[in-house]
Amino acid sequence: MHYILCKDKNWVSALTEEIKRDLSTDPEVLKGFPLLTINSSIDLKNKFLGFSTTALINSIPIKEESVGKQALEIMDLVKSKINGKAKINCHVFALTEKYGILDSGRADILKTKLISHFKKNEIFSLRKDFDRSLAFLQVMILPDRSVVASFLDENEIKDYHSLISPFVGGFNNVEDDKKAPSRAYRKIVEAQIILGKSFLENQTVVDLGACPGGWTYIARKNGAKVIALDRSPLDESLMNDPKVSFLKTDAFKYRPEEKIDWAISDIICAPERILELIDFWVLEKACENFVFTIKFQGDKDYHILSKFKEIALRTGFTMIIKQLNANKNEVTVMGHE
Repeated sequence: MHYILCKDKNWVSALTEEIKRDLSTDPEVLKGFPLLTINSSIDLKNKFLGFSTTALINSIPIKEESVGKQALEIMDLVKSKINGKAKINCHVFALTEKYGILDSGRADILKTKLISHFKKNEIFSLRKDFDRSLAFLQVMILPDRSVVASFLDENEIKDYHSLISPFVGGFNNVEDDKKAPSRAYRKIVEAQIILGKSFLENQTVVDLGACPGGWTYIARKNGAKVIALDRSPLDESLMNDPKVSFLKTDAFKYRPEEKIDWAISDIICAPERILELIDFWVLEKACENFVFTIKFQGDKDYHILSKFKEIALRTGFTMIIKQLNANKNEVTVMGHE
């Protein structure tokens, strides 16, 4: 069974319709929770689900009832795909009615027992970071206290790069930064963690529709140079920054003289305009990395995600289409060469 999570209960309907439209199957919804299931016979390799935060692929039920025996059963699953010494990603969490995703309590006890078994078998779980080149174990405790587990080996994880998340249960809360010109900075921080790529010192970033400057702020905080485009000026601190070049021009018409490290956009526009950005920046390979926000008005344009998915399969980029925790009525499309 594939278990697919969305941000909260408000997005169950959008995710349900997306699955029906693009995967041609009817998902089952766990009533009252942001969780959908579809049969493992549905092939999710190299698929995209924009309204999902994470997915447990090809999950199996853990039959044992005690935490100790559950850990042993899960360990058998891991050993069936790993021979000898290895590092893995490991997320263990509970889906709860009151608190949402929790990695404390029973989940923490189960993970502690798993790590003990890992050590005995020379398997080492990353503590904080997430490495997309390593195998990935996810264990979810359902509201009825039953347990399911998904384990992707280092080859399988590559086939589901857009569906999985480096955040436990797909949930995160970006650290507050009161110096940022707007709260939109949370989106670019979260997106880059999901992408596994960050702005680097002396890279060049083109921020399309940059005002008031939340994304430019993060780029500069990381030491990158920014070409910021908008009709309105940025926050004063950024306008006075010598490594921020502000251009009062149309973000959709800008063409750089050479290939850029990053093209980013949180511009307010119709979803079709983001397809225009994809056409130039991605299909024409005018940048090495990109993060664009697709903004919706109501739910009438959700179907356009299908077009983004079609394009994603032929760009030559590693692409992710996913609703961030920081997104509102939005989905983020991102990628790298």
